[in-house]
Amino acid sequence: SFCTLLVVPRAADLQHRGTMAMLLADMARQPMVGVEDLVMLTNMNDKGIVENLKKRFEADLIYTSIGTVLISVNPFKRIPQYGPDKIEFYQRHGKTSTTPHIFGLAEETYRTMILEEENQCVIISGESGAGKTEAAKQIMLYVAAVSGDSEQMKRVKEIILESNPLLEAFGNAKTVRNDNSSRFGKFFEIYFDRVGGPVGG
Repeated sequence: SFCTLLVVPRAADLQHRGTMAMLLADMARQPMVGVEDLVMLTNMNDKGIVENLKKRFEADLIYTSIGTVLISVNPFKRIPQYGPDKIEFYQRHGKTSTTPHIFGLAEETYRTMILEEENQCVIISGESGAGKTEAAKQIMLYVAAVSGDSEQMKRVKEIILESNPLLEAFGNAKTVRNDNSSRFGKFFEIYFDRVGGPVGG
């Protein structure tokens, strides 16, 4: 038999107003498959890690954390994980949600940049066909959705989002694993004002 122990803090102990909503949303989601954060694995070895990633992959759970690092496994199919509802959820709850997701990483990076007024960097690494281009695209889409919305900022967002397909047109090739494989490294740099609105890149 399975037993789930949920410890809910008293209302006075909650750090911010959205914490209870986040707890309820996490409780309502589908049952956890495998371990969401590999730090919690009982058998921390290659076999345990691969088995956990495989179990989550088979349940269409392509994101797994290992501390502050996010692991993404390319599902090679469309999974409904990137809609406006997901953007809104992570904008409200960010990394305080226990659910690993690329939007959680994007939110944590974006909020840290604003609150600490420090440059942030996301490094996306993997072999051909691992989903690096898609991950970069989702991070840029998230930042575009949650940042400033003046006319100039909308124009900057449009230029940044449209730059990715343009770059892809200049050096892709078909490989055994990927019909549209990037043949080069990409470096995106986005400039923000003090309140988090994109002003260039």
